[in-house]
Amino acid sequence: MTDETRDRTSVEDFLADVESYIDDWFRAKLPLAFHGGVRWSPPTDVYETDQEFRVTMAIPGIRSEDLSVHFDHQTLTVRGVRREPCGEPRRYHAVEIPVGAFGRRVRVLRPVVAEDIKVAYTDGLLRITLPKVRAERLDVPID
Repeated sequence: MTDETRDRTSVEDFLADVESYIDDWFRAKLPLAFHGGVRWSPPTDVYETDQEFRVTMAIPGIRSEDLSVHFDHQTLTVRGVRREPCGEPRRYHAVEIPVGAFGRRVRVLRPVVAEDIKVAYTDGLLRITLPKVRAERLDVPID
């Protein structure tokens, strides 16, 4: 990743989220929804099975080297950047594919086996599997 994606403090993350929400509200009033360099948020599914939590994020058109995935303090953080396609000059009639940096955080409130987290990126979908810590059942005799 580039220097633009350095780790931020929790205050910087909070301020970026507030700024993003305000931008989203104002941008909803504009005829063109996204502009280069504006923070955006990819559609994300989060669900669990008996054995694991799963996160699937739709981020087509992003190079894997432009993605980072971190798990720390019960929080999964995904950051990346979709770059503006280069090439011939363009005269847009509609702009609906967002470009620029994005970040998503998912809080996981149950213990997971951090060493066994798996990340795969194929066909424009980022799939993250977070295995749950198995709870040991202990039968305690009653006196």
